[in-house]
Amino acid sequence: MRPVMFPSLFILLLATSALADEAAIRQSIAAYADAFNRQDLEMVIGYWSENGVHVDRENGERTEGREAIKADLADTFEGSSGATLAGRVDRVRMVKPDVAHLDGQVVLSIPGEDTTTSNFSAILVNQEGKWMIDVIEESPARVPSNNYEALSELNWMIGNWVDDGGDIQVTTSVSWSANGAFLLRSFAVTTADEVVRQGTEVIGWDPRSGEIRSWSFQSDGSFGDGTWQKNGDDWMVKSSQTLPDGRAASGTYVFSKLSDDEISVRLIGHVIEGEPQPSGEGATLRRVAEAPVAATAVESNGTASN
Repeated sequence: MRPVMFPSLFILLLATSALADEAAIRQSIAAYADAFNRQDLEMVIGYWSENGVHVDRENGERTEGREAIKADLADTFEGSSGATLAGRVDRVRMVKPDVAHLDGQVVLSIPGEDTTTSNFSAILVNQEGKWMIDVIEESPARVPSNNYEALSELNWMIGNWVDDGGDIQVTTSVSWSANGAFLLRSFAVTTADEVVRQGTEVIGWDPRSGEIRSWSFQSDGSFGDGTWQKNGDDWMVKSSQTLPDGRAASGTYVFSKLSDDEISVRLIGHVIEGEPQPSGEGATLRRVAEAPVAATAVESNGTASN
């Protein structure tokens, strides 16, 4: 008898496996940075494959093999006590089940020296259940000269937006602060001509971590913060929130520019106190000429009111 196939289940299993692999990869990168910051040479080099390659695009240097990389790291630790490594992974793409391609940015801080920010592209391979660095290439990153320059990548969000999806309307207004150091986003959710929720968000540049960060406050008393990362044409906002009753929530908001006049927003990976929540349908915001009344009220007051 021919076995019955379930294509949708098969696709779901593949997607779940890919997500698990991505989580394991990100965990390996975080563990690598932690070992580096503790200057644990053996732990750090344990994340490199035997034939690993490091390429510095700025000066053209190429270091091949785990032992050569270990020697370079030993020199770094010996000559730069207190050196710390921080950064982010912007994109993970599974090339094969045991091969992944990563893009991201790292920040190297050495006491008494200027902070160095680099973009990196890496190939990781899974060897006996552990993700190892096989190839990594680094090149100098463009460092913004001020907050305005750093946040200018989000200029497309500036304006007034409305989502008239069904019985619920979401209005949003995004503008620059007076000195151009922050972006201010205010929003309101209305149903049956009644404002049921309002909030405001401050988006800024963190020069220490080299990230765009945000802080949000809502009319129900909840508040949270997030980190922004560009993923292709999308922006991913990893958010952590404290709910009015004290419970912890987290999730990732995905902002996608559909056109100059349309933005889609969806929440993925929503978790409350460790319990996964159902995924919502998301919203499509359309640009309007004038600021929505509810959103304008939040912005002018600086806080949201019930």
